Amino acid sequence: MTFKNKLAATFTAITLAAGPAFVLPVQAQQPEAEVSGAEIDAFIGAYKDVVKIEQDYAQRLQTTEDKAEQEAMIEEAQVEMTQAVEDAPDIEVERYIEILQLAQADTDLQKELNSRLED
Repeated sequence: MTFKNKLAATFTAITLAAGPAFVLPVQAQQPEAEVSGAEIDAFIGAYKDVVKIEQDYAQRLQTTEDKAEQEAMIEEAQVEMTQAVEDAPDIEVERYIEILQLAQADTDLQKELNSRLED
């Protein structure tokens, strides 16, 4: 899965778990365009935790074909991913989502995030 696809999947999961306040149209949210180096560092730390949870649940989802059980696992994963961002130092869920939004549209930011993820 490409970084952009992972961002989209993670964004969807976090926004669904965070609640209706974050499911507004992108245009209505006006994320802050500048992302500082410290914010990128904090984002990367949270993002790595979220991806680990996402990967764990992706494997677990493959172990059942029961739709109700799958839905319960997805909800559980969403809660855990949101909690991981809340527990991450120096970043709030709102800012994490803003950075995800920016990265979906800004190739320079995507490159910077990819670079830091590889470190």
